[in-house]
Amino acid sequence: MKAVILAANRSTRLSPFIQTRCKPMIRIAGQYILENTICYLREAGIHEIVLVVNHQQELIRQYFGSGQILGVNIEYVVQEELLGIGHALSLCKSSLEKKPFLLVYGDVMTDYNPFLSILQTYTELDREVAMVALPESSKEFGNVYLDHEMKISRLIEKPETDQANYVFAGMYVLFPKIFDLLNEHQQNISRCYEQMIETSGLQACLWEKGWIDMIHPWHILGANRMLMSSWETAQIDSSAKLLGHVHIEGAVRIGLNVTIESGTVLKGPCYIGANSYVGNNTLVRNFSAIGPGSIVGYGSELKNCVLFGNNDVGRLSFVGDSVLGENANSGPGLTTVNHTIDYKPVTCRSGATEVGTGLIKLGAFIGDSVYIGARHTLGPGTIVESGEIIPDSITL
Repeated sequence: MKAVILAANRSTRLSPFIQTRCKPMIRIAGQYILENTICYLREAGIHEIVLVVNHQQELIRQYFGSGQILGVNIEYVVQEELLGIGHALSLCKSSLEKKPFLLVYGDVMTDYNPFLSILQTYTELDREVAMVALPESSKEFGNVYLDHEMKISRLIEKPETDQANYVFAGMYVLFPKIFDLLNEHQQNISRCYEQMIETSGLQACLWEKGWIDMIHPWHILGANRMLMSSWETAQIDSSAKLLGHVHIEGAVRIGLNVTIESGTVLKGPCYIGANSYVGNNTLVRNFSAIGPGSIVGYGSELKNCVLFGNNDVGRLSFVGDSVLGENANSGPGLTTVNHTIDYKPVTCRSGATEVGTGLIKLGAFIGDSVYIGARHTLGPGTIVESGEIIPDSITL
C-alpha cells in the first residue's frame, strides 16, 4: 500500500511561522511534523510515499530527498495552484489508481502511531476507513456522526456552533474509485465523502489518544506538550558534556555535542538539540524544546517553550509558553509575560482579527531571524513577525 501526504497548503493563521516554511516542516519536540509522520508510516509497513508539495517545497526536498535516509521512497507531486484537498489528491491519480491507499493530511499530529489502528480496521473490514477523533472544540473541522456499527452516518462541514463531537482526523484509507467521485463533484472532497457515506458507507476508526491539527501558533505548544508527555525515559548522547553539577529530573533528551554548564537544572520532559550550549545556572523546565545549534545564556529560565533552532537567548531571560522561530535572537534580560494581570484567557492576533486562545498561560510568538535587543518585555499573545529588529531598550 502507498500513502499520499498532503504538504502543499499555506495557512496564514499560523503566522509568524508560515512565511518561511510549510506547516509539516515545523519542528515539534525535536522532530519535524513530516518526519514524525513518515516514521509512523514506515513503522506501519508503508514505504512508498507520494508527497504533494508547493509552499516552501525546497525545504522538504532538501531535508528528505528521495526518502532513503528514513528508509522510504518518496515521489514528489507539485500542486502549482492551491485549489484544495480534492485537487491535490487528483494530481496523484497515476500513482494511486490501482490499489487502496492511505491519504494523510500533513499538518496533523498524534502522540502514538495512528496508522497501525486505521490499517487494522481496513484489513478486518476491507472497506474505506476514516480516522475520527474527539477534540476539545470541533467547530473548525468536519463533524461526523456514527451509527451503532461505527459507520459514519452524517457529515457536517464546520458547524456554526461549537460542540463536543467527533471530527475527521486527517487520515483515510481510500479506494481508487475516489478519483471518479472527484471528477463527478468537481474535486470537492467533502462532497465525495458525503456520497460515500450515503452509498457504499465510510467506516470510522476511533482515535482516542492525543491528536492536534496545527491551525494556530499556540497549537505548536500543545503538540510539543502532547508528544513529550509520551516520553518515559531520559536519552543523553554520549558526546554531550555536562560540566560540574548539572541536575536532571525525568525524561530529558540531550543531543549530539551539547554542552551544559554547572548549576543548570533540567526538568523533564524537555529536549536540547544537537550542538547547543546552555550557560551556568540555567533552569530548563518541563515541556521545553531547544532546537539544534542554540545558545541559552547564564541564569535564564525556559518553561513550556519551543525554540526552532539556531537561537540565542540572552543571559538572565525568561521565556515561558512561547515559540521562537529559527535564527531568532535576543539580548540579555528578555521577559515574555505569559499571563494577563487578571489571569483572563489570552487573545492573539490572527491576520486582522483577534482570536481567543482559551489559554490562561501564553507568552510570545517570535518569527524567524528576529533580533530583540536587551531588556525587553513582551506581553501575553505578542506576535513578532519574521525579520523584525527591535533595538536595545536604553533608558539613558
